[in-house]
Amino acid sequence: MRIHQLAFGLIPGDAVSNSTLAMDGQLQAWGFETAVYAQHVAPQLQARVLPDTQFIPFLENNDDLLIFHYSIYSPNIRLFNAFRGRKLLIYHNITPAKFFTGWDSQQAALCDMGRQALKTMAPCDLAVGDSEYNRQELVKAGFEPTKTAVLPLFLTLPEPVKNGRAASKTPQDKVVWLTVGRVAPSKAIEDALRIFAIYKHNINPNAELFIIGSLGVTSYVAALKSLIDDLSLTNSAHLVGLVSDSQLEAYYQQADLYLTASQHEGFCVPLLESMVHGVPILARHSSAIPETLGEAGVLFHELGYDAVAEMAHLLISDPVIRQQVIQKQYERVASFNQEQASASLRAVLHRLGISVGE
Repeated sequence: MRIHQLAFGLIPGDAVSNSTLAMDGQLQAWGFETAVYAQHVAPQLQARVLPDTQFIPFLENNDDLLIFHYSIYSPNIRLFNAFRGRKLLIYHNITPAKFFTGWDSQQAALCDMGRQALKTMAPCDLAVGDSEYNRQELVKAGFEPTKTAVLPLFLTLPEPVKNGRAASKTPQDKVVWLTVGRVAPSKAIEDALRIFAIYKHNINPNAELFIIGSLGVTSYVAALKSLIDDLSLTNSAHLVGLVSDSQLEAYYQQADLYLTASQHEGFCVPLLESMVHGVPILARHSSAIPETLGEAGVLFHELGYDAVAEMAHLLISDPVIRQQVIQKQYERVASFNQEQASASLRAVLHRLGISVGE
C-alpha cells in the first residue's frame, strides 16, 4: 500500500506546504511508501514533490490511500474524485469570496468555485478540518458528520524562546508590533493600521509596525499604502512583503506585540509562532482564532480602535499582565507538539482501517 498526498501548490514557508511535508516524513518513519504531488511546485521542493500528472497511473489502486489538501479551487479535485482507493480530505478552509469582491475578481471567483466544489467531495471516506471551525464548515457543506474529524496542522515547531521579548516597555522605549500573513482584505490590515496609529500618535511615538506577507492583491495593497499616508505612518508602518524563514525569525525576535485584526482564519499559524517566540498576542475574536488560542493571548471584539490600542499598551507596558499572557501562550503552544500531532494522525489512519506500527 502506498499513501499519496495531493495539493494544488507546494512552496517553502507556506503553512499547508510545511504540514504536508512534515506529515510525509512521519508516514515514512512509520514505514509507509509515500509520494507527494502538486500542480504547482516551487523549484526548491522539486526533489520532494512530483507533478500531479504522475499520480494518474495510481488512480485504480484500490489498496492505496489518497490524502487531498484543499485550500483553494484546484483541478486536482477531478483526480481526487476519480481515485478508486481510500480517500481522506484535509480541509484547510477557503476564504469566502465576499472578502475579495471589489478588490480581486479573479480571486473572488476562485474562492467561490472552491467552496462550491467542496460539496462534490462529500462521498469520500473521511474528511477532516485542521480546526473544529473547519470541520463545522465541512458539515455545513453536506459532509456526513460521523465521517468528519479534526486533524490539526502537522507542524514542526521550534522549542519556545523562554527569554524572548519578555521585558515590558515604557512609552519612551522603541516598540515593535508585528502582523504576519497574506496581505488580503480578509485580514483587515486597515483595522490593524488604525489601531496602531492611535497607539503611535497618543501613547508611544517610538513604535513601528511590520506587516509581513504576500502583497499579491495589488488594489488592496495600494489602498493600504494610501491609508498609511493618511494616518501619518509613512515612516513607521511597513508593508514588508514575503520574507525568508530566517528573516521571519528575526522579525519575531524583535517584536514586542503580535496583532491580528483578521476577520477570517481557518487556523492561523502565526499565532503559534508568536507563542513560541514569547510575543504576547492581541487578536480579533473571529473564525478559528479563539480555538487556536485556547486560553492564551488576548482577544478583542468590536471594542473600538481606542480601546484596543489601550489593550495593546497594557500588554507592552504592564510587566505582570505581560508575563501572565506569555506564560499562558507557552502552555498553549506545548499542546501542538510532535507527539500530539503523530497521535492525531494515527487516529485518523485507524478510522480508515490503516494500522500504524510503533
